[in-house]
Amino acid sequence: MRVKDVMSAQIVTVSPSDTAQSAARLMLETEVGALPVEVPGVGAIVGIITDRDIVVSVLGRGLSTSTTIAEFMTVSPEVCNETDETAAVAARMRDLGVRRLVVVNDERRVVGIVGIVDLPTAKPTEEER
Repeated sequence: MRVKDVMSAQIVTVSPSDTAQSAARLMLETEVGALPVEVPGVGAIVGIITDRDIVVSVLGRGLSTSTTIAEFMTVSPEVCNETDETAAVAARMRDLGVRRLVVVNDERRVVGIVGIVDLPTAKPTEEER
């Protein structure tokens, strides 16, 4: 099975210059917990933010809700390709300790997000047994 078969293709992105408050509002309106950050007009993925990032990095440190996303996003996040095998992506997510990856196509354009909950349980490899 491929990532494109299980990913969420609802693409909602934010810009590094957007604020924490606008990102939180967008997450609420679209019912998502993570947003890829891309350069407007270029489409290049430069980061990712999660609802947890807003709570821990912004509110937890006492920053203003007008803090820009560039100040707390995860820069150059790990990504996967839409044609990657789900088992390999699940193992990679486990190794990285992340719950979501931005999905890109061969042109490195954002085409979705895949969460660990979207992936079928991967069987352990011979090395992992």
